[in-house]
Amino acid sequence: MSAASRLSQTIFKLSTSELSGEINLKPEAWRVLSQVDGVRTLAEIAQRTGMDAATASAIADTLLQAHILEIASERATPAQLTVNSAFFDGIALELARAMGPMARLIVEDAIAALGETQEKFPRERLADLVERVSEEIRDPKKRIHFQQVMLEAIRKI
Repeated sequence: MSAASRLSQTIFKLSTSELSGEINLKPEAWRVLSQVDGVRTLAEIAQRTGMDAATASAIADTLLQAHILEIASERATPAQLTVNSAFFDGIALELARAMGPMARLIVEDAIAALGETQEKFPRERLADLVERVSEEIRDPKKRIHFQQVMLEAIRKI
């Protein structure tokens, strides 16, 4: 069995260790990250995101090396977890630091564009939300900082 085949059957979860340096994730990495739940294999994630196995494996390897992901020791029990309002307050605060007072509206619009509501927003869609919101930040340094802070916030949930 090749390394890529073994990796495709691997189950990942968000890492609990310290991030390694500056993080600037591309949209494809956010797509993979948004599907990591400790339940799905990388092959399942690749299928759900429409990526080929090699691309998903390369992205997962990069996220693993950056200490964003870690290999799950056992498969988690799937659950439809929702996000509490404190997370949305945090994302609006961080976005306001980068963009100003329109942040809350931008977050609300992004939630609606994803077809969700704040009250029942699924945890597994947080990476999608952060990616969508961060696209609004024009300054690359502010965008990177925002993504790093939000990634840490997601990992703590």
